[in-house]
Amino acid sequence: LQLILVIADGSEHSGEGLPSASLFRLIRLLKLARILRPLRSDVFRDLLAMVQGMVGGMATLLWSVVFFVLFVYLVSLVFREVFGRREGASVSRFFDSVPRSMLTTFRCSFGDCTSSAGTPLFEHINNEYGAPASIGCCLFAFVITVGLFNVISAIFVQSTMTAAEAMERRKKRDRLGDRLLWSTRICTLIKRMMDISPEHTVPEKMSEAISEVFSVDVPAHVINAVSRDPEAISALNDLEISPEDYDFLSDILDPDLSGSISLEEFFDGLYRLRGDPRRSDIVTVDLMIRSIQQQVG
Repeated sequence: LQLILVIADGSEHSGEGLPSASLFRLIRLLKLARILRPLRSDVFRDLLAMVQGMVGGMATLLWSVVFFVLFVYLVSLVFREVFGRREGASVSRFFDSVPRSMLTTFRCSFGDCTSSAGTPLFEHINNEYGAPASIGCCLFAFVITVGLFNVISAIFVQSTMTAAEAMERRKKRDRLGDRLLWSTRICTLIKRMMDISPEHTVPEKMSEAISEVFSVDVPAHVINAVSRDPEAISALNDLEISPEDYDFLSDILDPDLSGSISLEEFFDGLYRLRGDPRRSDIVTVDLMIRSIQQQVG
């Protein structure tokens, strides 16, 4: 590919029927996308979360800008009529037109409410327009800093967090639906159980010993040992099983309290343990209990 790009770049002035070499330069630039591959590492997880959160909250940010500009415009109209009409006042030149009034209002919103000499405009307003005008400016500063900015910040943070949580839920849903991940991690757990259990041996090809594997019953103490094995813990983490359940797997996966767990019970139990608790789990249990009560009654 590099040789083709170099030849095409060199033939830009020597051939008429060839495509423009700028197209090949563009293809060459696209190879820079390889730089983004390391961003998939866990080291850059927080960076990607921040970028995704910013992208998710961009609509809220844009509407915040629109709302803020509208607020500044309305306030600047009031300031234009109150402070920009009096001739000879030292502050009138800061409000002598709507655009100039908007600029001054915008500056005061962010704390830069000073004249060209560096003196506060509020002092000049108090001296030339009296206490009511000064109180109005103080109320404006309070509303803009304590009220409007905090509301905008809170809504933006909420929308950003909502977008980040939605992305995380989508990623988790994709992991829970990944059949290859489920198959490989279950094979890892089966191998670790058979390695730890003195009564079983690991078959050379798991796919050729399906019936043998499904007939295996594993004692509860083997499950307890597996739940403390580092390789098995890694597989359980990949399957989105809560670490709080590791120490109780032998009890959770043995509903009849027989002391041994078949691999079919092991598969079914782990599949139900994946992910976060859902309301459907409680509803299912409630419906099962009602069905049993009806049968007993």
